Amino acid sequence: MLNICNFFNRKFKYLILSFLFSTLSYSSELNTFVEQTKLYENPYWSKLLHYRNGESEIDSDNFFISKNGKYNLKEELFETINSLEKGTNSVLCRFPLRVKWLKENIPNLNITQYSCEELDKFISLVDGKFVTMVFPTAHINSPASMYGHTFIRISSNEETPLISNAVNYAAATTDTNGLIFAYKGLFGEYEGRYSILPYYEKIKEYNNLEQRDIWEYDLDLTQDEIDKLVLHTYELKDSYSDYFFFKENCSYNVLWLLEVARPSLDLVSQFDFKTVPLDSIKVLQKYNLIKNTNFRYSSMRKMKFILNEKIENKEYVKGFIKEDNELNDSLSTEDKISYLDLKISYLQYQRANNEYDKDEYLKKYLQLLKERSSYKQASTYDIKTPFNPIDSHDSARVSFFYNNNDSFEFSAKPVYNDMYDISDGYLQGAYIDFFDVNIKKEKDENARLDRFTLLKIKSLAPQDLIFKPISWGIDVGYEHFKQRSDYLKVKPEIGVTFGQNRDFIYLMAGSNLYYKNSEQLYSIGSTIGFITNRFDNLKLGINYSYDRYNKDLKNNQFEAFSTYKLDRNLALNIKYTNDNLYEKEDNLKVGISYYF
Repeated sequence: MLNICNFFNRKFKYLILSFLFSTLSYSSELNTFVEQTKLYENPYWSKLLHYRNGESEIDSDNFFISKNGKYNLKEELFETINSLEKGTNSVLCRFPLRVKWLKENIPNLNITQYSCEELDKFISLVDGKFVTMVFPTAHINSPASMYGHTFIRISSNEETPLISNAVNYAAATTDTNGLIFAYKGLFGEYEGRYSILPYYEKIKEYNNLEQRDIWEYDLDLTQDEIDKLVLHTYELKDSYSDYFFFKENCSYNVLWLLEVARPSLDLVSQFDFKTVPLDSIKVLQKYNLIKNTNFRYSSMRKMKFILNEKIENKEYVKGFIKEDNELNDSLSTEDKISYLDLKISYLQYQRANNEYDKDEYLKKYLQLLKERSSYKQASTYDIKTPFNPIDSHDSARVSFFYNNNDSFEFSAKPVYNDMYDISDGYLQGAYIDFFDVNIKKEKDENARLDRFTLLKIKSLAPQDLIFKPISWGIDVGYEHFKQRSDYLKVKPEIGVTFGQNRDFIYLMAGSNLYYKNSEQLYSIGSTIGFITNRFDNLKLGINYSYDRYNKDLKNNQFEAFSTYKLDRNLALNIKYTNDNLYEKEDNLKVGISYYF
């Protein structure tokens, strides 16, 4: 009996040793293979980890298996393999694309069978067959959206896009103060997170609540590439990275998804200093990724079209829309229909802005629908598709000017679009500049910094019978004022604008505040101006301003300018100014601007 026990004891030990030996042998072979192939240096492994400049741009610990995974690709790879060999379900189900790639690149990788219910539900819910890059245009009164926004739509059916899913990246914040958001966003104090939600919710947010047009760019991706994008989205959904307004923003992080979907793409590395949403779409065009474009106009554009293009007799518009007067019997049938269509859209706009509670809104809405149904004619809106933003000039600019007093000027700015730039593809009347540097070289003098604009925003929003937005502006920076001295400058403005999208007149009241050491120079004044974008490739503008300063100074200044587009990224500029702050001075300068 003792011999039998000893026999089975030796047999058991032999099996254990054999198992350990085979396991160690397998692990040794696996490690040798990984070292020989240097799989951890594979560019795709870097993409899967969002790795740039020696570290991952993902900042949450739950995106890594190794404690040092954020900084060490090799350690993260070996730790991932070890976890897979142990059959760690949290790793197998948490990183499905990593597992898939390792299976494809490591022969006979020993992974136990596993099931991931949450992952399966996610894949079934998304059901990705088509991918679209979505670009809601700029919203000048929102610091988070001054340059627009981009996100990805994943659809299962091209005919029903509204019930598809949107993959969005944004700063996670409850801050509503624009200045606080701008400050924290500049310095990466928010967590940027990916989220997935129904596309119709994003349409409601941008088209209806924020009144922004939406451009949709269908992407030419294979089914295998779409599957990779979906799996990587799942890997990212519970992780975060520090959000930076200028660079690592919504558009930058969406590009990571496309690079992972198609490894041959090199998108993220093209944005080292700043990432403008519009530029991130244009880079897709370079790779022939865009196969189709669709424009989805906002409810605001629809209302303005009805008001300006459909209604002939506008005499009763204000009373009917604003004061709930009865529909006037003297109106033509076509105008009555247009009045009702406008009223219905305006009521939805009011509800979106919380001007009515749900019950009151439904009562008014159903009453208007009933009245509209008494007219059998269907409404058609032949709203012209505007200039495609993808064909606009790029966001950075350098300019060189020659002045009639034999001086030269050189200026450069990283973003975006100002009053003197061609506005095709940009929001008309919305002008934004950051970090605009202007250097001047006068005859027989050394070159010097003439102006530095830290931030300049001018929002010229036209008013009409119904909508009365306030125009405003802010200009903060440094200026060599009127060739006399160097000052810090702040210029706030407020006013009104009238006209259409391509032609408008504006009237602004404001103040110039100049400060140097203990010296202060300030003014109260006003500006009236006119801008037209009506002519092909040509922009014209004139303005007159009057400022009364302290120290018994006053200034009348007249300016006229024209910008002619020579090519998409090349423009000719002519500007004439006349002012008499210290003495009458005429200045004519001609220059050329290049956008990139």
